[in-house]
Amino acid sequence: MKFRMNPVYKKELKISVRTVRMAMIILGYNAVLALIGLLSFYFTFNYSFNNNIDYSGILQIYLILAVIEFGLVLFVVPAFTASAISGEREKQTLEILLTTKLKPSQIIFGKLLSSISSTLLLVFSSLPILAIVFSIGGIRLFDLIQLMLFCVTTAIFVGSIGIFFSTCFKKTVPSTVFTYGSIILLVIGTLAIIAVSYMIGVRNYDNLYSASSTMIEYNPPGVGHAINLLLINPAVSLLALLSKQFGSPSYLSSLLSHYGKTNTVIFDHWYAISILIQMLLAVVLLCISVRTLDPLKNKK
Repeated sequence: MKFRMNPVYKKELKISVRTVRMAMIILGYNAVLALIGLLSFYFTFNYSFNNNIDYSGILQIYLILAVIEFGLVLFVVPAFTASAISGEREKQTLEILLTTKLKPSQIIFGKLLSSISSTLLLVFSSLPILAIVFSIGGIRLFDLIQLMLFCVTTAIFVGSIGIFFSTCFKKTVPSTVFTYGSIILLVIGTLAIIAVSYMIGVRNYDNLYSASSTMIEYNPPGVGHAINLLLINPAVSLLALLSKQFGSPSYLSSLLSHYGKTNTVIFDHWYAISILIQMLLAVVLLCISVRTLDPLKNKK
């Protein structure tokens, strides 16, 4: 059976990869990562005050590199996907694509794959640098694979948001603004909502506690099941993954349980459940994008 590549993805891949610019970006990105890794190793092994090597510093190097990889995916992928469809409209080539035999779903998924491929190429090209940490110990090969898969799922999730707004808007500027606004809302906004809700609840509880004449145990309420809002936050998913890899799987649950409560199963399997929810949201956004792009369905 012959494998047939998505025509849009194939065309975009040839244009983006066969350039000197892409090779220089890969070289520069990996050079910066290698410099950070080597400097971290140098300070870890040569600047010990008690002549003992602190191997926990190796895990900190892995943490720094993992956060850099996550930040790259989180903020670079939307830049490509936010202009995927709106850019075609501005160049007046979208109508030509729609008049071909390509289905709207092929256009959407082809644009998504081509947009995240360049970023994922940077992520996977840096795998040998992360493997330096693996060679010292403390991090397993399975942990590196998990981190790579997490970057892929995060790229699909944030990429689907960019594709959605790129389909909804005719111009790239508003599409980019709404895409990054949604990313900021997901990462920072959800944390701010939980923090503000918690502080308001504590303040109201303090007023009641001070006015109460009976001596009761001080036990301020949390935000309750609203803590589940963080399941759509990719940064919290990364924290759940890293805490599990560092041998502290209960760290996230103990941290979140201070601010709210939820089912024990959700706390115990936070990473898997959050990734599943984010992938379901990505599928919904892509389906809406396909329907929005289809001129026949819009006409009906």
